Amino acid sequence: MDTRLEPFPVFMYPQVVSMRPAIELITTGSELLNGRTVNRHAQTLAQQLDTIGLTIARDTTIHDNRQDIIDALTHALARVDIVVLSGGLGPTQDDITRETVAEWLGRKTVMHQPSLEKIEAFCAHRGVACTPSRARQALVVEGAEVLPNPEGAAPGECIAWEDKVIFLTPGPPNEFLSVVSLGMVPWLKARIAPGTFRQRIFMTCGIPEADMLTSFVNAAFPPEGIDIAYCAAPGRVEVRLSAATADVDIDGATHRLHELLGDALYAEERVSLSEALGRMLLERKKTVSTAESCTGGLIGKLLTDISGSSAYYRGGLIAYANEVKTAQLGVDVQTLAAKGAVSEEVAYQMAEGVRRRFQSDYGISTTGIAGPDGGTPDKPVGLVYIGISDERATTVHQYIFGRQRSSNREWTAQVALNLLRLRLCGPGMDTIAALK
Repeated sequence: MDTRLEPFPVFMYPQVVSMRPAIELITTGSELLNGRTVNRHAQTLAQQLDTIGLTIARDTTIHDNRQDIIDALTHALARVDIVVLSGGLGPTQDDITRETVAEWLGRKTVMHQPSLEKIEAFCAHRGVACTPSRARQALVVEGAEVLPNPEGAAPGECIAWEDKVIFLTPGPPNEFLSVVSLGMVPWLKARIAPGTFRQRIFMTCGIPEADMLTSFVNAAFPPEGIDIAYCAAPGRVEVRLSAATADVDIDGATHRLHELLGDALYAEERVSLSEALGRMLLERKKTVSTAESCTGGLIGKLLTDISGSSAYYRGGLIAYANEVKTAQLGVDVQTLAAKGAVSEEVAYQMAEGVRRRFQSDYGISTTGIAGPDGGTPDKPVGLVYIGISDERATTVHQYIFGRQRSSNREWTAQVALNLLRLRLCGPGMDTIAALK
């Protein structure tokens, strides 16, 4: 393998100035076609492109096969302006994408010295040899513009071909996202006519998508010229407003959306509810602890998914068995016998008990029937009680969700976090103040 740094010849890149250049994704990887690995690249790419007003025209997954790569690339370039080819840049024998593309273009592969030095430094740090297979990840197609990949060894590549553009990206999901977000999207954004596309993101919790849509229809929202899109998940909905022309009043639409959503709006950026709540807890210098039964630790997981959460999350108990509820949280035995574990009274005592035990400012409790079994006529599957406790008061909220165990747990966790967010805000306070 030739590891010399070759001088790159100059290839002219097309000026992508149309509002919506057509983009196609090709993902290589036999493991994606045999059921062992879930391919989420289309979702990741679409989410990133959406931030600059672009979409994917087609998504194709193929085997790590030279002829399959050539055929897919040839057909894609006949249809679209830009092709994103992901996978096959690693150290193994089936990583053949860069060599195949170089050969198809009539070019060579050359060593990108900064990438090689990064690999050598990584190997030295780990105390392993920089073998030829590791070093070949620093090869790029002759003439390619190299894109950063802080998450891995192989860089991304941007290649001009006639009036088209080919992006090569690594296959691992974290590396793919890194190259797309740090390299590809800025490259495209710089070449899209400025001042045309504008987008606003709104994160909501506590209002079902169907109720939201009804409210918007009744209010004749959105106004003309504003496109609206939704992405729903258990307990939360993302709303996106976009304007394709500069003369559309997206600020006015944003103000109206604030009025329609009210305190269901928790952020004007794409962040999780647990991250938004964490910022609020930090800002107010408050702490929280959790006592979970039906959610089985999911609320604690969501809170601790956020780096730095130890500053506000004191800890939690998965109080599944009644004996744990009584011994660890101080739930009254007679209350359990009379009302049952899934009850307002038990949720109340769990929230107060965990707050006292962990000496936190707030306590969250959950108890319910997640399903699909265990329901009765009086206590159906999906029945959940959520307790929120602080030094001023303890309140319990009753919900009936669906029959699916996993979605019931997700709904419960998200609603519990949202109830704490609303408690933190208090009457008359801005529910997204901590995110500005």
